[in-house]
Amino acid sequence: MSSFNTHQRRVYDEGLPTRARHTNLRSCLVHFAPYGFRATYHHLCLSAGIPKDLEKDPSSLIRAVEELHHARQLWLADEHAYANSRRADKARGFRQVKADESWRGWQRGWGNIAYCPEPTLHPDEPLPVVWSGCSVRRSRPMKLLR
Repeated sequence: MSSFNTHQRRVYDEGLPTRARHTNLRSCLVHFAPYGFRATYHHLCLSAGIPKDLEKDPSSLIRAVEELHHARQLWLADEHAYANSRRADKARGFRQVKADESWRGWQRGWGNIAYCPEPTLHPDEPLPVVWSGCSVRRSRPMKLLR
């Protein structure tokens, strides 16, 4: 299976057909979909303005993958900090997860930060903004219904 970065590079590759670039954007969502695959894809279609006819605005794919990449970078930085913190805690003999870090238990899989079971109900803000707010409020799930 290819990595997020491989698919991201393919989205930027203007030598590929637009449909192939679109498929690679969706493959990026296999690796990181903060709201779940369908809801994150719906969000990106709206925020980046991805048209039904991709030939009308192929740059929308780049806008979408940039938003997704930026949010993923924030998430990876937080995951790295969490791993370092857990490693230090375990070295000191603390094996239980701290109560304020229990938010990770309600994540539904790799990269699902705020799972939205209904694809059309998700936050309107850009993914990095939502992630920043979610990482601050770790002790409870994000409210998704408006």
